[in-house]
Amino acid sequence: MFNSFLKIAIRNLQKRPFYSFINILGLSIGMACTLLIAVYITHELSYDRFHDKADRIYRLGSDLEVGSGGFKGAAVASGVAQVLEAEVPAVEMAVRIDQSDDRLFQRGDIIIKEDKVLSADPEFFRMFSFQLLEGDPATALAEPRSIVMTEEIARKYVPEGKLIGQSLQMDGVLYQITGLMRPVPEASHMQFKIVYSFLSNPKHQQEGWGDLNTATYFLLHKNATIEEVNAQLTPLLAKYFEEYELFQQLGYKVEMFTQALTDIHLHSHLLGEFEPNANAKYLYIFGAIAAFILLLACINFMNLATARSAERAKEVGVRKSMGSARSLLIRQFLGESLLLSIISVILAIALAELLSLPFSQLAEKELQLPIQSFWFIPSVLLLGIVAGVIAGSYPAFYLTRFRPAEVLRGRLAIGNKNILLRNTLVVFQFVVSIVLIVCTLGVFEQLQFIRNKDLGFDRENIIILKGGKALSAGREGFYNALMQQAEVKSLSFSDSSPLEQHDGSVFIPSVQDDSERGFTFRDEDAQVLQYMQVSYDYISTMGIRLKEGRNFSREATSDSMNYALIINEAAARQLGLKEPVGSIVMAASEFEAEVVGVTEDYHYESLHHKVQPFVLLLSDAQNYVEVKVQSENLTHTLSMLEEQWNLHSDGTPFDYSFLNEDFEALFRADQQVGKIFGAFTSLAIFIACIGLLALASFMAEQRTKEIGIRKVLGASVKSIILLLSKDFTRLIMLAFVLAVPLAYWAMRTWLNDFAYRIHIGISSFIVAGSLALLIALLTVSYQSFKAAVVNPVKSLRNE
Repeated sequence: MFNSFLKIAIRNLQKRPFYSFINILGLSIGMACTLLIAVYITHELSYDRFHDKADRIYRLGSDLEVGSGGFKGAAVASGVAQVLEAEVPAVEMAVRIDQSDDRLFQRGDIIIKEDKVLSADPEFFRMFSFQLLEGDPATALAEPRSIVMTEEIARKYVPEGKLIGQSLQMDGVLYQITGLMRPVPEASHMQFKIVYSFLSNPKHQQEGWGDLNTATYFLLHKNATIEEVNAQLTPLLAKYFEEYELFQQLGYKVEMFTQALTDIHLHSHLLGEFEPNANAKYLYIFGAIAAFILLLACINFMNLATARSAERAKEVGVRKSMGSARSLLIRQFLGESLLLSIISVILAIALAELLSLPFSQLAEKELQLPIQSFWFIPSVLLLGIVAGVIAGSYPAFYLTRFRPAEVLRGRLAIGNKNILLRNTLVVFQFVVSIVLIVCTLGVFEQLQFIRNKDLGFDRENIIILKGGKALSAGREGFYNALMQQAEVKSLSFSDSSPLEQHDGSVFIPSVQDDSERGFTFRDEDAQVLQYMQVSYDYISTMGIRLKEGRNFSREATSDSMNYALIINEAAARQLGLKEPVGSIVMAASEFEAEVVGVTEDYHYESLHHKVQPFVLLLSDAQNYVEVKVQSENLTHTLSMLEEQWNLHSDGTPFDYSFLNEDFEALFRADQQVGKIFGAFTSLAIFIACIGLLALASFMAEQRTKEIGIRKVLGASVKSIILLLSKDFTRLIMLAFVLAVPLAYWAMRTWLNDFAYRIHIGISSFIVAGSLALLIALLTVSYQSFKAAVVNPVKSLRNE
């Protein structure tokens, strides 16, 4: 029986090779796309699950609201870990982690600046499953000034011989290598190459609960629940945070919360994240795209099945009259569909493997098909079976129910009768295609909007030099030397990069009173604002526009270090300053400073967020150097900067970036989404078009004699093409009408993630509809033209 089914299925495939090819091509592309997206989604869901104790590891976070400002951060006070471990029975151990980039390592004459450096408590390798090649996980970080690194990093400093026990300097302090670790898996929310003992820095031993600057993870006991820990967090704050009662009285909010380790990558977007995290929403979007692409491929099969229903119905009638049971016919039709599907699965695996490298480059992740995994082949076969059953469901369950007498007498015009189903499927295909086109155009339009938006400062031709502390005593010499260069327009120093996350602190505006000073400060007026420490020339170097007041000035005695600040308009509003210039503000409960200027609200963060209140403090900080340069001959300018750096620094390697590239990096994830969207939209349209091509070919074939008669009666080629194309044109127009509200909803949902976004105009819809119509007409017209130019003698010779 099986052999008979197989022979019949193969004969039917050979009888219609073009349609068989279209079905196999569409299904294989659809399955390949589904496999690639499934691999991507699986990779994103796998983050941090390689840890043996991942289901019991949690991170603490802080939620602080003071006045109308505040933040949610991925850090708590350094002292929390020890108390949590000692006083909460559900906690087995707690580990503090601090991240610091651009640390200077030296051994002999070898001096290298390394990034992705962590410091962690001794229990780090006991809690997390980062594997050590050499060294004991329990003791590798037990002693101060102990350090663990990858073998690749260690060999930079010790090219030969044993690595464990060797010493090297980090920022001038001697450390001993106590362990070698494997590279951190890509699917980890914390990426690092070096980790040293948290005990090495005395400042980390502070037990105050006011500085929220330390990432803290904890491990639950096996039988404990996270609810037991959550219930203890507020009592611990009340017990150990000295100002907790005052915060409560003033109506401030200060809380700690927990996050599951495996939720961080997709569901956490806090201040102080180790790495930019992904967005779970995109996984739903890509999953939907995969489902729609596979469905489009299945629809192609069903469309051709409905078109061929008349001839297949006669086959059913003959077989039934010969005694074939309906159940056997169902098996036969499903068998044909499954054969196509299995062939498509094999081709899809090969195609997905071929495309995995370019797709990995597109997604900027190492993505590989898990072909060797025990579950992969069964899962793909199951996908093929499901696709085959969906695609073959119409001929199997609809055609086999007809009575043979009616079919054989010609009383059923089934091909015409099912034109509604066929048209519905075509409309659905192009609804999906038009929605994807609109969304792709919208994504690229939003990204273009971001690139061209006025940020309130000049990001072009600004070079950011990292590790400015290396200048130390040579700062003035470096400044003077650069300002004498014709290609340097301006130069400034700061404590952080212009576009990175900034620290927050409490600022209290002054209130007029009748005292001798004329003003006072009230705790209830406090606000939490982000701030940045900068030098005199920062605003002019960055091209930030002043709304009122003046810039920092070397001639103004009041602008001495830490006694002058400039705020943006949002900060002026939040502090309630009606006349901000000249106002006195208490900063960080440490010093009083005068507001000397107010800037426009410039964008120092991603456009996903509204411009937040921001403060520029005059300071001698010099972690970063901003250099505004001429645009001509940047290669020569960089060489000059490196030469001057080497003359005035302590030997730290020259490291730089361009500010415009740093800004582009803020939207790298969105750019990846746009590229992936565009790629899969193109494939979806291609699948829809090859189905339309096959359907148009079949319909033209069915109307061969009609076309021949029309040509004999004088019809032109143009009129015949229009005749064959008009039905499909109506379908595309209907699809466009149905797609518009769906596309609008999809784009609006995606754009809601941006505080600054494009307005969804009619142009994208017109372009998408026109493009879909043009593609469809070109596809249909090709087959229509082939049919129209056939000699009518050949069409009518059997009549």
